[in-house]
Amino acid sequence: MVPYLSKYGLMKACGVVEQAVKSVIADKCSFGTKPQVKNYLSAKVRNSSTNPSYGKICELLKDFDADWNTQFKAAVKNHPHCDQIKTSLQSLVDARNEFAHGGNPRVSIADVVRYFSDARQIVECVDTVIG
Repeated sequence: MVPYLSKYGLMKACGVVEQAVKSVIADKCSFGTKPQVKNYLSAKVRNSSTNPSYGKICELLKDFDADWNTQFKAAVKNHPHCDQIKTSLQSLVDARNEFAHGGNPRVSIADVVRYFSDARQIVECVDTVIG
């Protein structure tokens, strides 16, 4: 039962980080816009599927505004635990991909909790930059 719960937690944590990043960006960009822009943001951002890796987050921000990307990278770089939060985010994505493609990632619930906690700080950097 514990391995199953760890893998469920892994998938859920990665999905929550992905949705949080996309929602922060789409919410900011859709505020006060025409319905057509909101529809586009829903189709291309909210309802898209992509891993929430650091690189993918940078690409998405750059697609909207190169300055957002630059400011996000600076915010993460200036974070007191920069390496840790980036590594945790990547570990979360890597383990999720391994499981999704038929592998058996060796992550504990404690690992998933730590990765998720760190990844939340990446989401907070996104929110701060485009807020």
